Amino acid sequence: MKRIIALAATGVAAGLLVGAANADVFALEGPVKTNEFRQADFKWAVHPRHDYSKTYVVKLFLSQAEFDPVHLGKYKMRDNGKQKVYMSCEKALEAIKGMDALTLGLPKIVYLVGWQYNGHDSKYPAFFEGNRAVARASDKDPLDSIRWLMREAKKHHTTVSLHVNLFDAYDDSPLFKEYVREDVLAREKDGTYILGDWGYKVSYAAEWEKGLLQKRVDRLCELLPICEAGTIHVDAFHSAVPFPVVGANGRHSIRMRSPISPWHGHTREQDIDAKRNIVKYLDAKGIDVTTEGVGGMDVGGGREGYFPMYWHYNNRTYALSLKPSQACGGNVYGSLCAFGSNVNGETVFRRNPDLDRALDVFKREFCKTTLVCQYLNTFKRKALLEGRDGSIGVFEDGVRTMWKGGRLSVAKDGEILSDGSDMLIPALWLGNGALVAYSEKGCRDRKWKVPTGVKLANKAKACTVTAKGCEAFNKFKIEGDSVTITLAPNEMVLIQ
Repeated sequence: MKRIIALAATGVAAGLLVGAANADVFALEGPVKTNEFRQADFKWAVHPRHDYSKTYVVKLFLSQAEFDPVHLGKYKMRDNGKQKVYMSCEKALEAIKGMDALTLGLPKIVYLVGWQYNGHDSKYPAFFEGNRAVARASDKDPLDSIRWLMREAKKHHTTVSLHVNLFDAYDDSPLFKEYVREDVLAREKDGTYILGDWGYKVSYAAEWEKGLLQKRVDRLCELLPICEAGTIHVDAFHSAVPFPVVGANGRHSIRMRSPISPWHGHTREQDIDAKRNIVKYLDAKGIDVTTEGVGGMDVGGGREGYFPMYWHYNNRTYALSLKPSQACGGNVYGSLCAFGSNVNGETVFRRNPDLDRALDVFKREFCKTTLVCQYLNTFKRKALLEGRDGSIGVFEDGVRTMWKGGRLSVAKDGEILSDGSDMLIPALWLGNGALVAYSEKGCRDRKWKVPTGVKLANKAKACTVTAKGCEAFNKFKIEGDSVTITLAPNEMVLIQ
């Protein structure tokens, strides 16, 4: 099946694409801006244990700590003793099993949110007790449930680790009095303690200088096998204090201010350097640090090589100068979606408490995003073309994508591999003889050309992929380099 559409390109774009096979397979309206990929000078400051470009990274939200408005005002200062539980450790394992079946054994990393104390955003800067509400009834120590989950998940191609926060401090934390006494909380020049949008703030530089950061990281690693997991997610790793601001129109916004603690006299660069020390300290223990986002949470630029993965990835400079193996993202935004994005499993499971329903949604979104992204991450990027109605990703080996109207289409050598809802995509982590066919609304006798580089025998077998495993499938035929297939709505099939 071939679709040839005239490409409305600027002279630069046209020159870039000259000689590429079927470069005009996708089109954008009006003038097109060309952004060429130029590899930046890059050197790792750390030693990543995981290749995040070949791994599906997801958070599982276990529980959220609640708080009373009387304690809030502009800020959250402490819990009210209540929490909303979304998922227990036992249910998390069932979700991991289902995701493993649907991702066909793709390596996965799961970060647990709300695993501690009274749930998410509870009792920082301490993180030394498990959350009883998400634990197994048979475990006296809730941390035993976390250890159990980390151990069991390995059987399903999944590394489980933690989502933590190193910046916030709440006045009901077991460490709060110590941190006040040791003078490591952020303060104004007059000594007033600084409140951000969520609690008080820890001065990275002051905490690092007094060895308290090292102490709490060491203790966490003694309690849970984080070193064995080799990864941890640091939330809200800001280089400035986020202050809530209410405008004249009554709307709430956030204003960032640095340095973090004028009282201590550290500069913004010293705050950032302390963050570098923190990441290197965890790295020395064998732990990768992933973080929430680029920009204010980075330590000066992706080319410095501190973070291999960002939960929110919307930085054009990084995407156009670093390989996915050097920096990649979970959630990708805007025109950068032409390079591929990922299913936000955290949102899927929170919005769908019924696990069967959640896994059904996960299957659909995985096929439309992460499955495609895994394929694209194996090709070198050449350019990103941007028009008023979308963007086009240009890769080596004749691979092109188009992000338009919230849908990602993919072609190789002029042949369509995905139109955004139906696809036949190589599952390269299974070898070069595996393809996944998927249809969101169902299709009848749809014919696809097998992409070059995939070796598919005429006697290849197929199975329908479900969260409970695979079932034999025979509504397809292979003729030469083509596959004709009939699929029910939201049906996913593996052909090998």
